[in-house]
Amino acid sequence: MKLKGKELKGKTIDEWLKKRQPKDFGDLKTNYVTRYQSLEAFLKKDVHPLVSLGAAVKDGIFLNDHGPAHVATVIKRASELVSSDDCTLTSYEAYILLAAIQLHDIGNILGRSGHESRLRDLEGQLEGLLGDDSAEKRLIRTIAQVHGGSNNGDKDTIGHLVEDPVLNQIVRAKFLAGILRFADELADDSQRISAFAIQNDAIPEPSRLFHKYSASLQSVYIDSKGRAIDLHYEITGAGAQEEFSKQGSKLYLLDEILHRTLKMHYERTYCMRFLRPTIQIDCLNVKIKVFKANNSTGTLFSIGYRLEDKGYPTMPEKGIYDVCPELSTWRNGKPLNGTMLIEEIKERDG
Repeated sequence: MKLKGKELKGKTIDEWLKKRQPKDFGDLKTNYVTRYQSLEAFLKKDVHPLVSLGAAVKDGIFLNDHGPAHVATVIKRASELVSSDDCTLTSYEAYILLAAIQLHDIGNILGRSGHESRLRDLEGQLEGLLGDDSAEKRLIRTIAQVHGGSNNGDKDTIGHLVEDPVLNQIVRAKFLAGILRFADELADDSQRISAFAIQNDAIPEPSRLFHKYSASLQSVYIDSKGRAIDLHYEITGAGAQEEFSKQGSKLYLLDEILHRTLKMHYERTYCMRFLRPTIQIDCLNVKIKVFKANNSTGTLFSIGYRLEDKGYPTMPEKGIYDVCPELSTWRNGKPLNGTMLIEEIKERDG
């Protein structure tokens, strides 16, 4: 059975999956609904609440929420992305995507740095809940871990995925990874923060900016028909003047908003390579309202801008060799060019 995005109508992928019957998974013998519910229940109770604590112990940082509420938001954003007229998922792909979303951040329990790749280090009860098939478990972990980081220094983590059939099922691993990665990028809103911790200055300086940023992002609206995402921020006059430290530099909240929306633009551009044509988002519409204070009703002023693909593409620094690296070592470790081609022709003509 296939999930048709246009039929979700405000419901989420996990709500849809939990109504499936074993026959909806074709010739697969496993009850994937029961398996997903068991995985979700275990992670929600025994793992997700400890993720931020693990990062605090290992790295001394105060993460914004990485628990069940954040996972629910990522699922909601993923559901909104697939709610386009042309998008479909098989029942099995829905399970794989949801399992990967459940797992994507739990590597933080071993420390923030490189958390994307730490999934393979987590064992115990998790192994049994993911089933016995190693190829299936490897697929879920791989999709989960490409939501960030790099692959041997290459940030194109999704592009390296190999799409082999699993249990005789065709799974669009790059497509699912693109959904997860972009949904996660869009899930850093005000639902992730502790207002009480912010109000009482309980957040240490290295983490304060990230919480204030999340607090400022009030709304993320995915308009699949309009092929746009609307981002609504709110800041106060006092908040705009607060100074933060980040990577050895001083900056303001607006500077972080500008930086993060540009990052979202790059993530949109990147993920669309794997989501087109069934999911198409062309731009980000950003609105920032500045209030005198939190209890003010009128805005001091509003700022609005749009991030979309513009202009002629920039030529890579090394030209075609950046785009097609195999050409840089075409012959005896030397790049393909006119001179090398002539030498090869002469050698072959003898």
